[in-house]
Amino acid sequence: MCEKRQEILTVEDVRQVLKIGSNAAYNLVHSGAFPVIKIGQTYRIPANPFYAWLENPGAVTH
Repeated sequence: MCEKRQEILTVEDVRQVLKIGSNAAYNLVHSGAFPVIKIGQTYRIPANPFYAWLENPGAVTH
């Protein structure tokens, strides 16, 4: 069965996908490589732009 992708990711989701530490994940979130939504003290990452960046890190603009 095909697993459905989430529409919104957390920093923890990004960390797990990339298999990186928490500090590296937060640095990436703050880098501007893909859109990030800050809600209070938390960050949410739209999945489509994140996965597009992941497939071709140098070509994505937002």
